[in-house]
Amino acid sequence: MKQNLALDHVGTLLVRAHRQMATLWSSALKPVGLTLDMWIVLDVLAKKPGQSMTNVADQLSLNLPTVTKLMDRMVSDNLVYRKPHHSDRRRVLIFPTERGLELYHEASSIAENLERKVDSKVNDLQKLKSTLATIIEISD
Repeated sequence: MKQNLALDHVGTLLVRAHRQMATLWSSALKPVGLTLDMWIVLDVLAKKPGQSMTNVADQLSLNLPTVTKLMDRMVSDNLVYRKPHHSDRRRVLIFPTERGLELYHEASSIAENLERKVDSKVNDLQKLKSTLATIIEISD
């Protein structure tokens, strides 16, 4: 049996797992009309509305110009709206719309099904999540 040396590296494993999971999640969310990034934004905003663009960018691990384009699209799709910060007009806060929350809840049931699939293949899903969160903290 030939060993794949690239799979000996944690970075390679994480990249391959990310690509496969992103493809799986994107396909599952497509019928709802959301991309994976849109669902993550709505998840962040459903849990804590009124996030700054910088915080949303940090949650997505994306740069501000990319998040600005994503927010433009989400505003056009009536998923979120922007509102100036109450004390600092230079800052913009993002809030989910009713439609955005409806689609988020619909997509969340899809996400729960996907998590159950992953859980059935992974010995300890909570440990995996904790490990991945630690890896993310290392890079921050």
